[in-house]
Amino acid sequence: MLERLTQHSLLVLKSARWRWALFVAVISDILGFAVVLLPPLQWLLDAITMILLLFILRFRWPLLVALAIEVVPGLEVFPAWTLVVLALSAKEKQKVAGN
Repeated sequence: MLERLTQHSLLVLKSARWRWALFVAVISDILGFAVVLLPPLQWLLDAITMILLLFILRFRWPLLVALAIEVVPGLEVFPAWTLVVLALSAKEKQKVAGN
């Protein structure tokens, strides 16, 4: 199952929109580790990331879940943005394949 998810994600990531979304998510998660002890900067980073991902991917409920995870103290070290973008890309591929 994980292998199939990976294959679906790789196929969808051929799209520039999904590559940008993944780039934003990865950079945000990396910078999130750097500002973990500065909550106001982390909140700003998460707000900017959410706005960028909403602009790139449009509204999707899992993005709100990632934002909620990022807001909870202690969970912000979990790479939620990256994992949500990868999961959404795999789901997108399954929708495209189903049509």
